[in-house]
Amino acid sequence: MSHTDPVILALRALGETAGAADDTGHAQTCPHCRAELARLTEVVDLARHGDPGEHLEKPPPQVWDRIAAAVGADPGAASAGRRSRARRGILAGRPRGRLAVGLAGLAAGLIIGIGSTAGVAQLTRAPATRVVAQIELSPLPEFPQWHDATGTALMRATASQQVIVVTLHAPRRPGFYEVWLLARDGISMISLGDLNAGHTGTFTVPPGVDLRDYSRIDVSLQPFNGSTQHARTSVVRGSLPAAALGPGGGSGAAR
Repeated sequence: MSHTDPVILALRALGETAGAADDTGHAQTCPHCRAELARLTEVVDLARHGDPGEHLEKPPPQVWDRIAAAVGADPGAASAGRRSRARRGILAGRPRGRLAVGLAGLAAGLIIGIGSTAGVAQLTRAPATRVVAQIELSPLPEFPQWHDATGTALMRATASQQVIVVTLHAPRRPGFYEVWLLARDGISMISLGDLNAGHTGTFTVPPGVDLRDYSRIDVSLQPFNGSTQHARTSVVRGSLPAAALGPGGGSGAAR
């Protein structure tokens, strides 16, 4: 059986949006992955809200050695330095020290939960994300049947890719909701994928797509007819702000 990637579980425990709908379904039904996620979440909650000095044991020296090896540091120096800082934090009892111990416990929990330094290396090298824009998605006058529908699109970026997280508030109807990037000519469009049963979805902008041209986000209701074309029934739509369009921005095409 193929389990959910340990890095995805760790990121979800930290409150990040990671993985796809298949990962969510598997993590909810697989006892192994569910237990791993619960254990990691408990460690995160303890590090953020608890008193680590009362609950966390000092990790053994080999834990720090594995962390150092994963990030390419000197194992002996990293191990001694981190253990020393953790001890000072516990003795001082200051919030900063407690946070350091909590993060140390979190790192140890991730290593134990993942079970290999390879997983830690992937986690520590995961690209930082930043929120580029949050777009309100609204119904269009030409489709009055969707006047009560609303939605949001949160755009995040890393050094190598752009991710759009779409949430739709609309009634359940026969068919499925699909997310598109719509060009400024109102004709060309790129499908990003389908929303799940909860009307949410996380999509990566395809490499090479110029958002200065494909500057609008459209959600359509698609019938189960096997067609890959837009059904010409738009539920909600919104325009990306100039800050999200890259160098040069955009002129703000009409919706």
